[in-house]
Amino acid sequence: MGSNNDAPGKNSRNTRQKRLILDCLLEHGGEHITAEEIVGELKARNMAVGKATVYRFLKQLENEGRVKKYSIAEGVSACYQYVGADSPCNEHYHLLCSQCGGITHIESKIIKRFIKTVWQANNFAVDERKMVFYGTCKSCAGN
Repeated sequence: MGSNNDAPGKNSRNTRQKRLILDCLLEHGGEHITAEEIVGELKARNMAVGKATVYRFLKQLENEGRVKKYSIAEGVSACYQYVGADSPCNEHYHLLCSQCGGITHIESKIIKRFIKTVWQANNFAVDERKMVFYGTCKSCAGN
């Protein structure tokens, strides 16, 4: 006999809620959005989904490589970007300005070589999908 987690009502609700969250991410394309913004948008459409459900599903999508998570600073909500499983966004790196939150996409053969060297020297595989370089953009630096 199945557990309560196998109850049809619960699974169909969770599936529907996940679909709503995913649809919201897809509507924003490659833009960055916070979990709170997702909750607010769905609530405004009378499709309320709990904050905990949104965070759990975003974590699942992040683990699957379908969402990138960016943390700008302590005390500031992280933002998420839908990239899909086969997105070209998984093939480049990100520079994140800690002041304005702007994200710049870069490609770098030097970073690729570094990652290969880390593996060869330390038997440690760097997860390139999660690599984000934090710093200050030219505009915020005042140059």
